[in-house]
Amino acid sequence: MQIKLSLNAPVDYLYQQLIDSARADIHQQTGRPAPKQSLRGYQYAKKWSNGMTGSLKITHAEQGERYAYELETPRDHYVVDYQFTVEADHQTTLEYAETFLGKDKKVTANNKLGVTFLGWFRKRRFKKMMTQMAAAYYQ
Repeated sequence: MQIKLSLNAPVDYLYQQLIDSARADIHQQTGRPAPKQSLRGYQYAKKWSNGMTGSLKITHAEQGERYAYELETPRDHYVVDYQFTVEADHQTTLEYAETFLGKDKKVTANNKLGVTFLGWFRKRRFKKMMTQMAAAYYQ
């Protein structure tokens, strides 16, 4: 899934929102505060309420430019990438890319069906979330 959005908020604000969310997740999952330095290369175990577990590694954490991570679960390998471009003082373009590869043919087929049937809803929800995040800058 790829999405390109123009957002009405400064790039540093949007980037910091993502980093704050990542730090909160690290603290919740590990019980320890996130490292103060860059999160790049940080890896931790993640557990969801349904009992599924995975290993999350932050691959890029470049201030105001890029935030990306990889998530390995027993079923899938996810790669998520946020790339920011400054357009004007308070205008930012966000390019979001998400890919996931199933570990076997059955999971891959399920993933393709999910993208086909739920992709539009997921994109819509993501755009709404990012638009609300940008709007919160002015509140």
